[in-house]
Amino acid sequence: MPVEVIVSVVGGLAAVVAAAIAAWATLRARRKLDGEVSCLDVRVNESEAILAEQGADVHLLSELIPDRPALDITVSNDGDRKLLVRRIRVELKGLLHVPPVDPPTVLRLPGARMGGVLERRLGPSGSYALNFPLQQGSYGKTVNHLIDPGDSDRFIMSLVATEAEQGMDFYQVRLLIEGGRTRKARNRAASEPMMVLAYGPPSWESPIVIKERLSQIADTVREQAPQGSAELSVFFNSALHPNATGMEDYVAFYETKLEILTDSLQACLKHAADETHIWGWLNKLKRDLAEVEQLRRHAADLRASGRHP
Repeated sequence: MPVEVIVSVVGGLAAVVAAAIAAWATLRARRKLDGEVSCLDVRVNESEAILAEQGADVHLLSELIPDRPALDITVSNDGDRKLLVRRIRVELKGLLHVPPVDPPTVLRLPGARMGGVLERRLGPSGSYALNFPLQQGSYGKTVNHLIDPGDSDRFIMSLVATEAEQGMDFYQVRLLIEGGRTRKARNRAASEPMMVLAYGPPSWESPIVIKERLSQIADTVREQAPQGSAELSVFFNSALHPNATGMEDYVAFYETKLEILTDSLQACLKHAADETHIWGWLNKLKRDLAEVEQLRRHAADLRASGRHP
């Protein structure tokens, strides 16, 4: 084959390879032009604190729900085109219900079964309220946020668990966002799991109330059985406790509740936008826990004084 022909063939092949590389580079560049979530920052904030911020637009924040946890979401776009945030989804799990310590009742019934804190198994450039049942699952909300290249956007989502009891329910939530104009260009980002208090401030009984209830147990037992009776039981929180340990069991149940509230609130601190209220509750719980030993001594004093056989 003449040299001129070989050179021509090689040149043609080189041109084809160069064109293929150029086409591949162009397609790659186009794919990179889509908006891309480079940072997802999520904090648990209070509606009142967000509305009190300087320059807060009440109209844009009209869906905030008082006494409900609000996810304060910031999304950054590291792509070369606008990022469309299309949908927000929350995954709910780790539900915990901390019930009130019921006033005790003294019953003439045999047997006892220790109760416990119950675990419930049921079941801003804008703001959104996401309503969902208080049960584990995934719940979504369609949104429409365009974020310019190299820019960030902040929006708020109130989490409204429709079956939550005020001051008694905690749960763990993880946020997922979906962005992209088409299915092929869609990208997702997820937050760390966050512990939140479902509705309002935590609720618990004061040591003074528990002390009064211990006295009521002792007085009722003395009235019904001055010499003592194995048939008497103390009933509270859906469980029977023998007369011999009823007061002590009541104090132990109360102590367990305060410890669980403390652990849950400490978990809430990790992603809290403002820790002030949580630390206030934790400090009060610490003071009340320090009085549990006095409650135990009060129960012992009631027995020693003859007010409880």
